[in-house]
Amino acid sequence: MDQNISDNSSFARTSVDELVSSTVLGLCCALGVPGNIAVLVMLTQHLKEDSFTPKLMLSLAISDLLSLITLPVWIYALLNGWVFGQGLCKLFSYVVYWSLYSSVLSVTLLSMQRYLQVLYPQRWSKLGRKGQKGLIFGIWTSSGALASYALYYRNVKRNKNGLQQCFQDYRNDQEKLVVLLIETLVMFVVPLFSMLCFYFRLHQRISQSASFRSHRLTKLAVRIVVTFFIFSTPCFINNLILMAVPWESDVGNSITGALFFINSCVNPFLYAFSARALRRKRKQHSDQLQQYQDETE
Repeated sequence: MDQNISDNSSFARTSVDELVSSTVLGLCCALGVPGNIAVLVMLTQHLKEDSFTPKLMLSLAISDLLSLITLPVWIYALLNGWVFGQGLCKLFSYVVYWSLYSSVLSVTLLSMQRYLQVLYPQRWSKLGRKGQKGLIFGIWTSSGALASYALYYRNVKRNKNGLQQCFQDYRNDQEKLVVLLIETLVMFVVPLFSMLCFYFRLHQRISQSASFRSHRLTKLAVRIVVTFFIFSTPCFINNLILMAVPWESDVGNSITGALFFINSCVNPFLYAFSARALRRKRKQHSDQLQQYQDETE
């Protein structure tokens, strides 16, 4: 009797977790997909400019959109089980991991770009458009290579409720430890350490020079980094727990996974702010140029 009550409570708790998770993911899809599409349309107007920031923003928006458009499949699988076969399990997982790595690398490159463009503008200008295209291409190829392990480790198996689910299936604890360690280093430790170094040096320069105090794009980049830090820290903690203990928490994995999708949903608001800042900056520059021409005539 007590065992039956315990089982029913566990089932109810799991059902509530699944309902909450599916609701959150549904909102992310409803808000994030049109938001990122609007960002793509908006940023394409700035691709012909020499500024590298809109191109990086475009890369971020594409990576966010790629992960968000797969959400209906994951929501259905969360509530009804995975019914799409093992091939699609590997494919959709690979797309999510690919977009996740490309998003992390794009944010890291954005930090490096702001650092070089503000502190070493001459060195950055030597890169040229071909170099910028090479950096974007490098982001997507390297993130695609980093995500390739999903094609091997993602498999379909039954969960505690007897439903088929698309899981990360390790053969032993050593494989699990290696994969989690790589994810933690590449997705969190190395990018965060790099970004902290870049922005610490930027903050020093901005504090020393009044001409940089109203640098809108630098402030925006800092907001993007802070957002990345807020939403990726729980995943970092969850990975540390998974490396320390032999069991996995479905709730912990669901929460950290949902946070990454929420980050992709929040990013369009930051991109919109970026585009507005770019328009203001261009208009201000045009007004100053026109004023200078009027004074010299």
